[in-house]
Amino acid sequence: MHKIGIDLGSSYTKGVIVNKKNEILDFYAVRTGFDFNKAATKILDKFSENYKFSSPVFTCGYGREQLNIPFIANSEIIALAKAVYHIYKCKCSVIDIGGQDTKYIKITDNGQVDKFKMNRKCAAGTGSFIEEIAFRLDITAKEFNQFAEEATEVFQINSFCTVFAVSEIIGRIKQGTSIQNLILGIYNSVIDRCIELSIIEDKLIITGGIPDSHPKIVKLFRDKFPSAESPEKSQFLAAFGCVLLNS
Repeated sequence: MHKIGIDLGSSYTKGVIVNKKNEILDFYAVRTGFDFNKAATKILDKFSENYKFSSPVFTCGYGREQLNIPFIANSEIIALAKAVYHIYKCKCSVIDIGGQDTKYIKITDNGQVDKFKMNRKCAAGTGSFIEEIAFRLDITAKEFNQFAEEATEVFQINSFCTVFAVSEIIGRIKQGTSIQNLILGIYNSVIDRCIELSIIEDKLIITGGIPDSHPKIVKLFRDKFPSAESPEKSQFLAAFGCVLLNS
């Protein structure tokens, strides 16, 4: 019988359905909203259209214990590390860019979590920082990424706070600074906040919704860390790790 892992994040809820060989058969994500149970139910309803699966489901994330269905809750940090090690099978560092926080995880050569750190002080360096600026500029993630690809130079964003950064960007646009160069500066600002979490000494793996929808940011990480990679559909890795931990 197939198993389901669900990562109930602050912004999005991500689910995967996995077979007996620990292969992902399908994945699905929805906006979390205010009701974690409702978000998880949408995931289950989607999978039930094509698959049969066992109970309980395996959860992690902010809403991992907020369900009205049988579940086994897991640590998001350990689940993500489990999935990353399952793919790469080596010592590495992980930077996970989430909606409300950014996580740094150091994984040992036998797959254990050596240390981790989270940035929760403000939105800078998180997905919400990029999403809020994109919303204010009325551009999609695809357009945001394309503008950065077209940049000719990096404009330094001085404001770390989202509110002040938006004001700074709008002011600079009025002064004639290109939107392309500004957006490249936003990406670099996010990267700077991420790498402040820890010294990166090992192979770097970037995960989360931001590298999935903003591939340019992975390229910029690679400029600083040539070994940097981001696996396909990386925002689903924690959900996948929940299943791996219970296999």
